[in-house]
Amino acid sequence: MKYYSQKRRNNKNKVRKFFSFLIILIIVVSLFEGIDLYINRNKIFPGVSAFGIQLGGLNKEEVKKTLQPIVLKITDSPRVLIFEEEKIKIVPKDDLDASIDLSQTVNELYRIARSGNIFKRIKERIAVWRKGYEVSFQAEFNSQKLKDLQNKVSSLINRIPCDAYLENNRIVESRAGVKLNLEEFDKAILETLSCWDENKYLISIPVITIPPQYTTQDLLKKLGIFQELGAYSTSLKNKEENTIYNIKLASEMINGRLVKPQEVFSFNEYVGPAEKEDGYKESTIIANGRFENGYGGGVCQVSSTLYNAALLANLPIVERYNHSIYGDATRYVPLGRDAAIFFGYKDLRFKNNLDNEIVIFAKVLGDVLQVNIFGQYSDKPEIEIISKDEKVIDYQIIREKDPGLEANQEIVVQEGVPGYKVKTYRIIRKNGEEKIELLSDDTYKSVPMIIKEN
Repeated sequence: MKYYSQKRRNNKNKVRKFFSFLIILIIVVSLFEGIDLYINRNKIFPGVSAFGIQLGGLNKEEVKKTLQPIVLKITDSPRVLIFEEEKIKIVPKDDLDASIDLSQTVNELYRIARSGNIFKRIKERIAVWRKGYEVSFQAEFNSQKLKDLQNKVSSLINRIPCDAYLENNRIVESRAGVKLNLEEFDKAILETLSCWDENKYLISIPVITIPPQYTTQDLLKKLGIFQELGAYSTSLKNKEENTIYNIKLASEMINGRLVKPQEVFSFNEYVGPAEKEDGYKESTIIANGRFENGYGGGVCQVSSTLYNAALLANLPIVERYNHSIYGDATRYVPLGRDAAIFFGYKDLRFKNNLDNEIVIFAKVLGDVLQVNIFGQYSDKPEIEIISKDEKVIDYQIIREKDPGLEANQEIVVQEGVPGYKVKTYRIIRKNGEEKIELLSDDTYKSVPMIIKEN
């Protein structure tokens, strides 16, 4: 009897201890939350962030001020959609009715770790404080305007595939068709509506590629053209916009041209005078022994690139001239390997001495001009182009009096350019034998430095 009485007392003590612990726990938790709520009253809890910015400890007005420029950047900053040469500028606010309700956004941030029972709230606050909590926001938009944008972009970039064909002794290359990838396009637009990094506002338009049925390679195979005979490329970096335009235009004139066996190819025959009437723009040219502005600047880079491809294809050069001076505007090829063009006076001509047709492809690919010559060579030799006996001709310094200048003042009105003499050779190696061919013995005039002084 005494044993059972003792057992009941022990059970009562355990119950009392449990409830005492529970009461203390509730008091401690309540006290913790009370202190936490007091410290963070009207403030975002520590660890909460949006758009990669920590917002913990800020009140609602401070959060609004912090996020306002980000929201404006997302909705008002222009994006550029790019595909090949096509660039489409859009402003989300105007073109998609994009907007972000900043007050609602702030309220959502404020509600984090403030819902549920006391234990749930404290658990969430500790997790947010320890691990951080990034809230993602995306601008709302008009779905019909997104469809309108899809249609606009589709009308600009969609194209059907084109098969390769022959026209007027020229190969018109095949071209893949493209179609806007609607799913990926929508995804890219939605991503940009939550992005405030301006480095990501240049958006590549996603497309589905549709291959042609009859490719350029199919046509070349039919013509018996299987082999690359020579290839050369030159850089377009730091070129004037008009120069690049002229280079593209001249390249199109020779691209795909077929040259029959024993036929002599003439650059001027296909490119023409390269004047304003032919669609060319003003750019830097060499005239009267100096660099000047004139129509067709850049065309000589096409002829020079083609010249080097023809050299490497081991084609006989019938006519070629060097420029009168060699400076920054002609450094796209090494000294002695340029080909100056002046319609009616200077041409680039070479002969197809093979038994089969050859074809020239000339294209601008990014910031590179690429020229390839294809044909069929049963036993193509190894080709190397070298320069020898290079000599530098120093430029003169000419001083001219100008009373309009201040005393002891000097102004360089024309930079000096050194002249050169150089010999260029083609080395042909085949079946263990080597043949050296003198291609040119060129002289480039110097350009004097002109200084005005008083």
